[in-house]
Amino acid sequence: MMQSDATHPPALAQLEHAARGGDDGARIELGNRLLSSHPYGSDEHEQGLEWLKQAAEGARGVQAQWFLGAYFAQVPVRPDARVHALYWLGRAASAGMPAAVDRLADLHLAGLGVERSPARALELQQQLADIGFARAAWEVGYLHTQELAAGSSQNLAATAFARACALGYPQAYYSLGLRFALGAGVARDLSFARALLDRAADGKFAGAREAAETLAPLAAAPQATDWHSRLKQNMDAAPLERLAPGRIRPEERPLAVRELEAHFASVGHPALQVDAGGRLSCVAGGGASLKAAPGDWQWLGKGPRVATSDAFATREECDHLVHKMGESLRRASDYRRGRRANDDAEVQYFSGSGQPVGALATDSVVRVMEERVARMTGWPADALEPCSVIRYEPGEEYQPHVDYFTTEQMEQDRLDGRDYGGQRVATFLVYLRVPEAGGETVYEQAGISVAGQPGMGVLHYNVTPEGEPDGLSLHSGRKVQRGEKWLWRSTLREHPLHRAR
Repeated sequence: MMQSDATHPPALAQLEHAARGGDDGARIELGNRLLSSHPYGSDEHEQGLEWLKQAAEGARGVQAQWFLGAYFAQVPVRPDARVHALYWLGRAASAGMPAAVDRLADLHLAGLGVERSPARALELQQQLADIGFARAAWEVGYLHTQELAAGSSQNLAATAFARACALGYPQAYYSLGLRFALGAGVARDLSFARALLDRAADGKFAGAREAAETLAPLAAAPQATDWHSRLKQNMDAAPLERLAPGRIRPEERPLAVRELEAHFASVGHPALQVDAGGRLSCVAGGGASLKAAPGDWQWLGKGPRVATSDAFATREECDHLVHKMGESLRRASDYRRGRRANDDAEVQYFSGSGQPVGALATDSVVRVMEERVARMTGWPADALEPCSVIRYEPGEEYQPHVDYFTTEQMEQDRLDGRDYGGQRVATFLVYLRVPEAGGETVYEQAGISVAGQPGMGVLHYNVTPEGEPDGLSLHSGRKVQRGEKWLWRSTLREHPLHRAR
């Protein structure tokens, strides 16, 4: 097999020679290089895809299948891309590749290439959780919170988060802490809640410190310091290294997970028990729910049409998105494609930072919020633009602009971007964090100003009821004076984005 290193990768001619000689490693590397360095539709791009398909039937087939599944998930403009993504990810998942199982769950949750099935998504994430994948264990807890599958409950959510804590996942301490603070699925215990939230803060989870101070102040949590110390000692002694790649055989992982769960239960809290099957569980209690309960639309104006919905997203969802995206935010000139007029407008007018949530970065929170947008607006889910997260720091703003497209832009999108979505009918925003001062979203010509609050959804239409671009939708994000402003956003398009008409 051809040898190479990162400093001196082999030339394409060498790779092609090895690939034609049957070297599957060369086929994979050559395929990925051609796909990444040549535009969709070019002969070289198509040849790259063929090399990966050849490798998918060889000795390194699982790796090639994963790359093919990831490719089709990220290039939805290809004919039947979602069906192909489902096929290749399904093959890699059947062979035991965890990343493919995770993305397959995402397809089922979003209904991409397959009928939407939260139950199947939950089942796939549970498979990963049971063999020690901590993020999957957290996703199981979040999906149970939404009660989207038969038998789901707030108690099962708490149990899943406790199991993720046993695997050392800081976000799980946060989620379990919220449930002990509010009595959601478990009996309320402010001391244990504060200790869990503080442990999440120790792990640098965004929002954990604020949640601790707000929901479980030390004055109301007299035993918090003791529980925090016990939790820290427990995790310091946990044999997490057993789950490191290559340490144990795949068939031994479920037993290692059970041992870690029993170790976490040994912290001694009465709500943490080990059942007859050796699995960690939380004793049921409390009647609160952490499932979002959006308020009715409050219409602020008809010209333009602007409405807000309180509590569209939960504290848990907002903090999750801030934490998830915080390290990846970039200036608009870096994350926008810069070849279309609407992309150039963001570069010109927005001085903050942001990041689209790519197809390989979506998760249960993103998919559930997208479905919530579709349900509350009566809009087809496949006509929503992929979401993004943006942040304003002090002094940053979004100068007055409109979100609708011109006829020329839509035609260019169709030709160059193979984007068939047509007009941006409406824009949907969710406030993840609000600044201490400044940062209002202002519709200048209508005299409407929205200061926002965490979790609030804001819907504004970019077109009139007759479908014409609405100049009154001109809006801006005023300069932030103190603190930070974070938004999750998407747009409602006229047609499905990737379906040719």
